[in-house]
Amino acid sequence: MRINLPVTILSITLSILGLGQGTLAEPGDFAPWKKDKCPGGFAQSFRLGGEVNQPKKFNFLSLKNLAEDLKSQNPSVVTEVTVTFKTGTGSRTETYYGVPLWELINNEKAANGLQSGNSGSNSKNSFLRQYALIEATDCYGAVVAIGEIQPNFEGKAVLVAYGKKDSDGTVQPLSDEGFARLVVPGDQAGGRYVSNIRNILIFSAPASPLKLKSSY
Repeated sequence: MRINLPVTILSITLSILGLGQGTLAEPGDFAPWKKDKCPGGFAQSFRLGGEVNQPKKFNFLSLKNLAEDLKSQNPSVVTEVTVTFKTGTGSRTETYYGVPLWELINNEKAANGLQSGNSGSNSKNSFLRQYALIEATDCYGAVVAIGEIQPNFEGKAVLVAYGKKDSDGTVQPLSDEGFARLVVPGDQAGGRYVSNIRNILIFSAPASPLKLKSSY
C-alpha cells in the first residue's frame, strides 16, 4: 500500500486547525481568507450559527417581525437605541431599531440559546468564554463577548438593527448599511458598527496554549 505522506500531513494539519471540516459550511458561505469570496455589496440576509441550538437565517422581514414579536411579549425589551459614534467623516447621532443580540441568540423564535461550546478544563460559566463574530460581505468583522450582553453581567443593549429614524421621524429601512447592521451603544468609535452583516457566528475562546507553572 502506498501512502502519499505530504497529502496525509496536510490533511491532519487542516483537521487540527478545523479548516478541513464542514461543520459550519453551507451553500453560499465564504471563507474570510479568500479575497475572491469577499465581494462586498448589499447583504440581503445573514446567517446566525456556530454554538447555538437552532441556527437560522434572517432577512429584513423576519428580523423586523422578530423585533415586533419581542416587544409585544415584553414591552421592556430594548428594540430602539439612540447612539452617537465617531466615523471617518465625523461624529454621527442615529436612532436605530432592531433585535437585541442577546435575544437573537437566546429567544426560542431565534437561535434558542447557546450551546456550551469549548469550556476548556473549567466549565464554570462557560458562556464567559464565548463571543459573537459579526462578519460583513466584504469580510470586515468585529467581536462582541457574550459577557458584554448577558443581562447578569454588563447587559449592554447591543442591537442588530434593520432600520433607523429618518429626519421626519418615520422608521426607514437601512440603505447603504445593508439590510442589517450591528449597533454597539457605549462605543466611542463606530468600528464595531458592522454594516452589511452576512454572518453572526458564536464561538468559544480556545483553552490557553500556555503551560501552567507550579509557582509564579
